[in-house]
Amino acid sequence: MKKAIIVGGGLAGGLTAIYLAKRGYEVHVVEKRGDPLQDLSSYVDVVSSRAIGVSMTVRGIKSVLAAGIPRAELEACGEPIVAMAFSVGGQHRMRPLKPLEDFRPLSLNRAAFQKLLNKYANLAGVRYYFEHKCLDVDLDGKSVLIQGPDGLPQRLQGDMIVGADGAHSAVRQAMQSGLRRFEFQQTFFRHGYKTLVLPDAGALGYRKDTLYFFGMDSGGQFAGRAATIPDGSVSIAICLPYSGSPSLTTTDESVMRAFFDRYFGGLPQDAREEMLRQFLAKPSNDLINVRSSTFHYKGNVLLLGDAAHATAPFLGQGMNMALEDARAFVELLDRHQGIRTRPFPSSPSCARCRRTRCRTWRAPTTTCSAAPTPSSSCGPATPATCIASFPAFTRRIWRRSCISRRNRTTGCSRSRESRTFGTR
Repeated sequence: MKKAIIVGGGLAGGLTAIYLAKRGYEVHVVEKRGDPLQDLSSYVDVVSSRAIGVSMTVRGIKSVLAAGIPRAELEACGEPIVAMAFSVGGQHRMRPLKPLEDFRPLSLNRAAFQKLLNKYANLAGVRYYFEHKCLDVDLDGKSVLIQGPDGLPQRLQGDMIVGADGAHSAVRQAMQSGLRRFEFQQTFFRHGYKTLVLPDAGALGYRKDTLYFFGMDSGGQFAGRAATIPDGSVSIAICLPYSGSPSLTTTDESVMRAFFDRYFGGLPQDAREEMLRQFLAKPSNDLINVRSSTFHYKGNVLLLGDAAHATAPFLGQGMNMALEDARAFVELLDRHQGIRTRPFPSSPSCARCRRTRCRTWRAPTTTCSAAPTPSSSCGPATPATCIASFPAFTRRIWRRSCISRRNRTTGCSRSRESRTFGTR
């Protein structure tokens, strides 16, 4: 039995573990947090509310269902979205969302979804090492050095290592140290965000089946998003720059009170005062982009999700890309009958395949000779394309930085899903 070690037991790591376990792998998952089935406190940041809610689009839903998780149980973790409302001048302009392939996006309770993944990972026989951190990765030896609460180091040996440990990935850091000419870029957006939570969304006029957006009339200074979560509360993300007034660093109550009165004037006064209190008390969260020149090392190590390509969490982009990464990876394993040297290419050798939309690498298993076609957004139309042909990578990150480069390179148009939901 082949043994896979996954560093990071979050959403990407959990789904990848289920996929691999159902394909006969002995799966070991190293997670620095505790067991969410026993205690969710380490998975929900009560102070900043950073991960309390997220949107799952159709590509994320399909990736989860393909792992054998029942649709009813997934939908119980969130609310189907039937419309988007854009606030301009204090008035909401509604835009209905039609189902795509019989699916609607979900306004998801992230903690509930994490528990669902862990439940099915346990049923598939996945072994977890909770409250363990990754100290070192031996890329050639395919082993991971971990440390538990007792402080004693332990080395796990496997046939494959998957790094799904987030934007500050320990596996990626090992690749940076061990690979020649490994290029890595980390950038921060000028804006950050704070998440505010108000009880009883219905009483405040927020429908549970609608996503609400604010700031279209702010001249690009402010962006906001509100969505209900299954407990009936509404989660409101306030995205502002770190400098200027108003900003995330503003402490002047009168300035921020005027801000909430302007953009959330339709809410009761006590609700706006609660938003003001939370805004002044809560820490801010950064918006980060992570890009790596390669996502693998031989057939030994692979990066998934934020470890490979962290991006801003608008409309759940990071989560949906990570879930799709897991699905695309196991589909490549299936296609090549588990021969990892094919889905894991030996070197990024083809210059034409590196000309992708966000400067990510496209490394085929052999030198590329096939020309891109308008029907293929991922370059050479061959079945032997590599890890970098993941749909999540080929539809990455930002429309503003991708559209023109994509059209010049491949002549492709935006996907139906991106036109429907405004995501990539």
